[in-house]
Formats: sequence, structure tokens, C-alpha cells
Amino acid sequence: MVKFFSILLLVLNINAAQRSEPSIFDMMDGDREKTIQSTPKEDVPSATPQPPISNPDISQKLVSPQPERITPEQMRNIIPTNEPDISIPDSQIYDSVKAKDVILKAVNMPKNAIIGEIFSVDILADTQSDFDFEFTTTVDETNIKWLNSKNLKWIKTDNGVYTTTLHMIAKSIEAKSLRVSLNLKRNNQDYQNANINIFLPRLKELRSDENFNHIVADSLEVKKFKTTKFDDINNIMVVEIVGRNIDISAFDIQNKTILKQGVDTIVGDFGLQSAYYFAVFKPNKKSLDFNYYNLSRNKFESFSLPVSVEDDDVSTQIGLNPKQSEFSAYKDIAIYSFAGIFFILALLRRRFSYFFVAAIFVALGIYTYNPFGKATLKPNVSVSILPTQNSTIFYTSLAQENVEILGDKDDYRKILFNDGKIGWVKKDDLFKN
Repeated sequence: MVKFFSILLLVLNINAAQRSEPSIFDMMDGDREKTIQSTPKEDVPSATPQPPISNPDISQKLVSPQPERITPEQMRNIIPTNEPDISIPDSQIYDSVKAKDVILKAVNMPKNAIIGEIFSVDILADTQSDFDFEFTTTVDETNIKWLNSKNLKWIKTDNGVYTTTLHMIAKSIEAKSLRVSLNLKRNNQDYQNANINIFLPRLKELRSDENFNHIVADSLEVKKFKTTKFDDINNIMVVEIVGRNIDISAFDIQNKTILKQGVDTIVGDFGLQSAYYFAVFKPNKKSLDFNYYNLSRNKFESFSLPVSVEDDDVSTQIGLNPKQSEFSAYKDIAIYSFAGIFFILALLRRRFSYFFVAAIFVALGIYTYNPFGKATLKPNVSVSILPTQNSTIFYTSLAQENVEILGDKDDYRKILFNDGKIGWVKKDDLFKN
């Protein structure tokens, strides 16, 4: 019995000790303000109460304050993340590339030039960057003519340095300076712009007579020329010319005896260029006279082309090669000769196949004589000197006119009018009879 009461007392002491220790749920309660004393690690709960700790230093070390409630802002600073804060401006998140200034410099400009002379200047562009750019170049052409605007190329010569060459002609003595603008693009977006004003050479204006053709070049050569009837009254001369360091489009003779003139079918660039010059004048003109300034010889050189009208109503203003007419004659002789040979063989051998071959050659000869036939020209059609888009227009039809088609070139047809005039029109401007 005594043993039973001893065991019961021991169990009651253990339960009392457990109720005196703090609970984990009590520690999480932020409203409770109390401290908890820690028991030494070696202490084991027993029925005998332990004496309090008398050392205040040890008591402060063993007593821990209850943690405070953590605010959302404190949690945000504690938890690591790789996501950017959407409230931060983009300039603080992304690295920005600042466009550097482009430095332009002009070199190798000649000191002196003549009005109409081709001269050049080199432009250096220091982009101060290793990027690749798309270049857009503009030049103020108020008093100058820029010759290589369509095929200008920028070449990279050094780290971030590009160079190009401008070829131009001064049109007036008033030309003093040249403004060049450069635009750089990356991925079709504007990156940087730059401008430069360049002083032009000292310009000299040539003084000559009315036969000066406004050409200043290293050389000018007349290859062929031909004069035919332009209409019932006037004549037309077509001259094939070729030159070096030249702008043939400037060919213009300010002579009052010339009724109409122009330059067509320009081939090549200013380094080596060829074209056809035509002039319409009255029948009393005996020669076509003009001169140009030779830069290599530093003097004027003159030409005098005699007017000798060829009686050739079907001649073309662009075909100046005399072999063309000879080839046509030889072709006709060959065709009709074969036709005659097969016709004789057909008579001698009495075979129908020879008659058939002879008939084919006869038909071919008739077709080649006029392979196109007659047509009707529509009203309000511009008739040009040559089969080119920018050729000079010498006549415009007011009503439908019957014409004869003499030849073709690309989309153009060469036509012969009833009064003998010859010109070129688009094929869509004709009704085939």
C-alpha cells in the first residue's frame, strides 16, 4: 500500500513540472510579453523544485526575448529573387549605348578647277565605334552636279573609319562651298547624323565662241556621224561620240542655226563614256561645227562635220554603222539567190519539193523586206528621236495617223510617217493594221 502511494506521488510531481514549462504555441503569441528561463541541459525534471539562479549575468544570457512580428517589407528584403522590380525605370535595368559623335573630314580637294571640269574630294568618316552601319549621303547640289550619287560606296579602312570619294562638276562661278550630310543607321534605326561644309576650289570660267559645246574633258572623239532628212524641210545629224573624264550629258551648242538638239543613249560612267548627239537644222547648213576644252592639252579643240544628206528614208537615227545597210543588201541577195537556185532545180528535176523550198525563200525575202507592215498611230502620242525613255520628243500626234513600222527595239517601234519623218513610239501606241 505504501509502495502504491509513492508511485502516485511521483506521477503527480512529473505532471506539475511539465505544466510549468512554456509551450511552443505560447512563444508564437505576439500579445504575450514575458521572458522564459532556460533550464540547464544537465537538469532532469524531478519532483524536487530547483533553486533560482542568483547570478544576474547568467540570467540575462539564458533569457531570450520573444521575436517581433516581421513586416512584408522586411520579408521582401530578406527573400532573394532574380525578378526585377517593375517599379524601377528601364534606364536602371537595361544598359544603354550612347551614340558617339561622327567626325567628318575632307581631303584631297584640288585648289583650282574649271566650270564644267570633273573634280573629286575624299570624305573620311570616323564613327568612333566598331559597329557596322548603313550610310545615307546627301549633297547640296545648288551650284554643283554630283556625278556618282547613284553608286556611292563607303569603304571601311580602319577601326571605325570609313572613306568615300565624291565626283562633281561646278555649274556656276557662284559655287563657293559644298555641304555634305551623313546619316548612320543600325537595324533600320537612325543612330547618328553628321554634317560638313567643304570649301570648293577656285573656279575659272572659260570664254569661247557660240560653237563651244560646254564639254571639259581629257579627250573627246567623234566615232561616226550621219545626216538624213528629218522631215520634208529640215535635216538631222546624229553623231556618235566617246570621251574620257567627261560628262557627255552637258553637250550643248548654243548656235542659233540649230533648231533642236540633245544627247541620247549614254553608256558608261564619267571615266569612259559614249553617247549619241543629234542636231536638227535647216537644209542650208553646210557643216556642224563645235569645240570643247581639252584638259590634257589645256586648249580648245574644234570639229567640223560636213552635212551630206543621205537619201535613205528608212534610216534610223540610232543605227550609224554603215555595215548595217551592207548586211541588209547581202542578206537580200543571198535569200533570192537560194530561191532562184531551187526554182531552177525544180524545173530540171521536176520535183515538187524544190518548188516548195523556193517558195519558202521567196516568202522569207518578202517578210524581211518589211516584217512589220503598216499600223495606225493613236492620238496624243509623243514621238521621240531615239528609242529611250528620256529621248527628245519632236512630234505629238493630234489624231490617228497611218504609219509604216520599220523596226523594233525592246518595247519601242520605229515608224515612218507619210511626210518622211522617222521616229520611235511605244508598241502600245500603235494599232496593227
